[in-house]
Amino acid sequence: MKSKKSTSSKSKPRILAAIPCFNEAPYIGSVVLQTKKYVDQVIVIDDGSTDNTAEIARAAGAVVIKHRQNYGKGAAVSSAFKEARLRKAEVLVLLDGDGQHDPAQIPEIVKPLLEKKADVVVGSRFLEAKKFVPKYRTFGQSVLTWITNLGSPARLTDSQSGFRGFSRKAVEAMDLKETGLSVESEMQLVVGEKDLKILEVPIKAHYDRKAKRNPLAHGLNVLNRI
Repeated sequence: MKSKKSTSSKSKPRILAAIPCFNEAPYIGSVVLQTKKYVDQVIVIDDGSTDNTAEIARAAGAVVIKHRQNYGKGAAVSSAFKEARLRKAEVLVLLDGDGQHDPAQIPEIVKPLLEKKADVVVGSRFLEAKKFVPKYRTFGQSVLTWITNLGSPARLTDSQSGFRGFSRKAVEAMDLKETGLSVESEMQLVVGEKDLKILEVPIKAHYDRKAKRNPLAHGLNVLNRI
């Protein structure tokens, strides 16, 4: 799965990773370096960071797309899909820039897409033992997933996971309107509308760093948008 050589910004990557982020200077360099091991090209969508996230990401070898201001996670994800379409990537992988996701699991996300077994693959924190997920997060995510599942024929165990992969067909279908934090729920609705095939694979996430957003406020915001 490891790319044999890096690709230029103008070449056609087979597997493209996009990392939407905002003020992730302490972590983004490591995330980019680890991600490069498993994909052909890494793009960082810097959503108006006020620190040196963009400079560090670029130094680590990522192509950086920088928003003039902080538009929201959904806007950053939309920019990622736009870049994947422009670069005609066969597969797009999305992961967070805060180190929560382990890039070493990218092959597990990508495999069903390359084998044409799915159009969208979601890394789920709840398919296997979930002791690593704080209890308050487990409860909140369960509520958001239940609500999202009500509105979509696609049923998931982790509707809010930011670690996911998309086939070329799915990338073309993702014409997203949400600019905020409920963008993952909108993707699930699009999957149902476009009759895309979706499956989940188990992942682990790291919660050893303090959350930048208040979890309760974050959850209520997503719930309201859904």
